[in-house]
Amino acid sequence: MERIPVFFVDGFLDSGKTSFITDLIKRDTQDYNVRTLLIVCEQGEVEYDEAFLKKTLTTIKYIENEEDFDYKAVGEWVRESNPDRVIVEMNGMWDLSKLQFPRILSLAQFVTMVDMTTFPIYYNNMRQKITDLFKRSHLVCFTRVEKPEDLAPYQTQFKLINNNAAYFIMDKEYRAMPAFEEELPYDVEAPVIEIQEKDYGVFYTDTFDHKDRYDGKTVDFYAHVVKSSKLPKGAFIAGRFIMNCCANDIQLFGFFCKTDLGMNLKDRQSVRIKAKVAYEYSEQYEEEELVMTPIEITPLGYKLEEVLNLTN
Repeated sequence: MERIPVFFVDGFLDSGKTSFITDLIKRDTQDYNVRTLLIVCEQGEVEYDEAFLKKTLTTIKYIENEEDFDYKAVGEWVRESNPDRVIVEMNGMWDLSKLQFPRILSLAQFVTMVDMTTFPIYYNNMRQKITDLFKRSHLVCFTRVEKPEDLAPYQTQFKLINNNAAYFIMDKEYRAMPAFEEELPYDVEAPVIEIQEKDYGVFYTDTFDHKDRYDGKTVDFYAHVVKSSKLPKGAFIAGRFIMNCCANDIQLFGFFCKTDLGMNLKDRQSVRIKAKVAYEYSEQYEEEELVMTPIEITPLGYKLEEVLNLTN
């Protein structure tokens, strides 16, 4: 049997989930005559109109408690409504890993809605929960954004959490525009692109978003040397350990370096590296990966911060 795509729309109360789903159903029904099973796990200020649901071939079901989300009940709803897709309006406080879904459903997209008028409070007090939401998101939509530049301080943090997600600002008519267009703190047109210590996170994420800015260029940056017996002889990872959420979420974000400079580098040594950048196909990841060939490696007379903290 062909599996049915399921779309999750998550976020905290009154973040715009219902309005987003209503607009999505309206557009898709007009264009494609799609039948939808809508499962609602949280009711906010905006409610679904019964006449609208009937007109748009939408069957709606409500689940009030997390423990009532059962794969048998969901499976029965699927058989009854025979939908082309399933949309789940999630309760932002529920644990998705505990919910049960029938095998006939297949994850198509995970959308997270963010109300920027309340987001700073949630982010300061529930950072792990928000981090978990962003990690599994394919699309993050910011609503009630007064000024796009208000998002700039969060750009690097969000992209380090999930650089594969698409981040958009949604206006009142649910028209989308890219969320992040922050000016880089360094000159990518310079003969040598010089990255300051504090700008490593921006540099790291931008190399994934804009390969054309760096391919074939020379960069100058500060990093820790991370060595491993699993790497080829003479190779190491140049990167920084970054805390993007909490102490349990510290990760290494680094670049593969291959060199024949013959330097006796030590693990976790602080260095300044001037290197040539190239993107090479990786069979392991089945995509192009950034590879650096160091031209100069200068040991620093001081130790870089062990963990770069982006949570402040």
